[in-house]
Amino acid sequence: MKLNLSQFIDVLSFEISWLEANPVWVVISFLTYATLIGLFVNAIRMSIKLEKIHKQERTKTYGQFPKQILIIGFVITLSILSFAIIQKLY
Repeated sequence: MKLNLSQFIDVLSFEISWLEANPVWVVISFLTYATLIGLFVNAIRMSIKLEKIHKQERTKTYGQFPKQILIIGFVITLSILSFAIIQKLY
């Protein structure tokens, strides 16, 4: 069982089905995607939490950075991921 970095890139970009790929690359790819989704969810959660706690001080801390941008980024990421999975199924 030889590990090749180009195979990892193929698995990460859904060029190779996760059922046919090396299990090590599948686990690492899953962790990569789960981490990215977790970062977006955590950023949204923290933004909402800080907005409730420090409604007036939030402007001083984060400026005028709206949480809608984080939500849009999360939706775009999920859309791209879903589109890539659907492309592989058909």
